[in-house]
Amino acid sequence: MTKGIRILDKKNRVVAVELPDILEEISNGNQLEWSILYLQTTGDLGKGKSVPEFEQQIIDSEKGLFITWKELDDLSQKFWDLMDISLIGCKDKNLLRRYENDQEMYETCDIVIEMIDSGYWEVFSKDENLINRLASKFKDVEFLKPDFEK
Repeated sequence: MTKGIRILDKKNRVVAVELPDILEEISNGNQLEWSILYLQTTGDLGKGKSVPEFEQQIIDSEKGLFITWKELDDLSQKFWDLMDISLIGCKDKNLLRRYENDQEMYETCDIVIEMIDSGYWEVFSKDENLINRLASKFKDVEFLKPDFEK
């Protein structure tokens, strides 16, 4: 059964939680297949790599941009201001795709991580321990069911 959490921790009215803060709580990340479905950010991706081109590459990809756990961890350190991201992790690579329905995505994927409009994080997972670790790590959280309406 999928559980969800919304993380609203802020400092000076800005989200205080960054993607690496969430990723470090995922103990089995290297056992999952990962795809970035959407990204809007600023940062330094390294020499010869532009953020706008990378964002467009993700948009143009049929099933999102497949990425390894190590690549994801490295990439997460390069963001300065992460406005939006939709990131999914699944044990079965065949489940990595764009979903028409958020509820289906939350219930199918092992982990879904989203930053919404620079305002808050939402994490859905079949691993209840992950949700509980996030709940104890952060202060301003709300538990969500996968069928909630945005």
